[in-house]
Formats: sequence, C-alpha cells, structure tokens
Amino acid sequence: MPEAPEMEIYKNYLNQWVKDKKINQANVYRAKSVNLESKEFCTTVIGKQIKGILRQGKYLIFQLDDGHFLLTHMMLDGRLFLMTIDAENPQETEVILQSNAEDLKQRFQDLPGKASVVLGLSDGLVLFFCNLTLGYLHYLGQDQLQTKLRELGKDPLDPNFSAQNFAQLLEGKRGMIKPWLMNPKNISGVGNAYSNEALFSAGILPTRLISAISLAEKVKLFDSLVNSIRESIRLGGDMEEPFASWDNLTGGYNAYFKAYDRAGKPCLVCGETIQKSEVGGRNAFFCPHCQR
Repeated sequence: MPEAPEMEIYKNYLNQWVKDKKINQANVYRAKSVNLESKEFCTTVIGKQIKGILRQGKYLIFQLDDGHFLLTHMMLDGRLFLMTIDAENPQETEVILQSNAEDLKQRFQDLPGKASVVLGLSDGLVLFFCNLTLGYLHYLGQDQLQTKLRELGKDPLDPNFSAQNFAQLLEGKRGMIKPWLMNPKNISGVGNAYSNEALFSAGILPTRLISAISLAEKVKLFDSLVNSIRESIRLGGDMEEPFASWDNLTGGYNAYFKAYDRAGKPCLVCGETIQKSEVGGRNAFFCPHCQR
C-alpha cells in the first residue's frame, strides 16, 4: 500500500506535470471508484482546471478552479500513471477515452493495472487512476473535504508537528506501539513498511507497550519516523510501478529497507536474523537483538 513517501512523490510529480492543466475529457471505467453517477462525474469535472495538488496522509487532493476538490486514496493496489500523447495526433486521447479498460491494459503495457478512471488533460496529457478496487476518486466541496480530513491524525511531515507533540499524543495510551502508529486517526500516512522501519531505527520492538516507552524513546521514534519518510522520498519510495515511462526514481528505496520485508536475512547492524511475526493483524519485521 502506498504510504506517505509514495504519495508525496506522486504529489511532487503531479505538481510538476499536471498543475494548471485543464480537464478536457474524462471516463469512468469502474463506477464504484467515484462518488457521483459516472456520466455526472465526467460532466462535472470536464472543463475544470487543476490549480494544484496537496497531500494529507495517504490522500491526494486536487484543487479545482471551481472551489471543489478531487480527493483520491490509492488504498492497497491503486496506482497513478501519466501518459503523454503525440501533439500531432490529438485524436489519440479520444481513442483512449473511448476504449474499455481491458483494451487499454492490452494496448499500453506500461499501465500499472486496470484503468478505473482516466482524465484527458490539456497539452496532450492523460492521467490514469488504476486499480481503484478499494481506492477511490471523489469530487467534493470544501465542507465535505474537511469532514474527511478531520478523521486524520497529524502528518509526520507537518512543519507544526514536533517530537514533543508526538510524545504528548502517546501519553496515557494503551496497547502496542506498532498498531498505534498505523492507525490514521493517530498519525496519518504511516503504514506497515514505515512503521517497521521507524521502530527498527529507534530500537523499539513492535510489541512494546506504549506505557513502557520512555520520553527519550518517544522522541527517538518520532525522529526515526520522519527521517525514514524523508529518506524514502529522496530515493523514490517503495512502489515498483513508475509514474510515467520516463520515471526512473520511483521504487528506488526498495533496496534500503533495514527491517521491512527482510525476514530471515541478517540484520544490517548486528548480523542477527530479522524475525517476522503478526502484530495487530499485520506483519511485523524486527531484530530481536537491536530492538527492545
């Protein structure tokens, strides 16, 4: 599942390529992926200009020039893909929008899955929202958007969120630390991969009770979480599927995980074998020597 680093990379690419573009065409291939009737959704978004893209946790927010927003969540398998159409063949966009999802996947091998929603943009750009089986793309007003965002906890990269704030959030909390980190109502944008990495870097077992974590450890955990996320963004995140055919950054962090998905391999710090167990219904990866 894409987490904060992967969604931040998407945001950066989208602001570079899609910001200020106009939505000239649209097609919905999976009706459940949008919150309006398919034809109504297309009619509503066509003609709108994308003024910018924001990220909050695992959400991407497309700001439209009518004061509304497109809110998307990739969930487990959702992916974005940007295609550039030959300026000398503008009809190609129309052909794409009129094709069905199966034909698109067969025709364009670079697509990272089955198209759920496709937007034809100005300057020959086509933005694919793929595999939104659990994910979605919703057209929302300001109040609707704020209602959704109020459900989220603080984003680790929020400049107004500090280690002290993080420690205060943990005060009086019960249960194990890893499930708490992964709950978007506590901290937004953190999933299985980066909760494992942050806990490893902080030397804290995923099963540690929050009540047993010292203030110094809480500060170290916050710093480890922020550093893991920032480093992943710098190196390209965890996803294997590129954002566009020219994208050679995405997925570059895969080789740098220290704990996540490394069960049975030696710890890069002490050489002990990385262990795997189920914590809170999700896989936890940890070093039994380096983490306490």
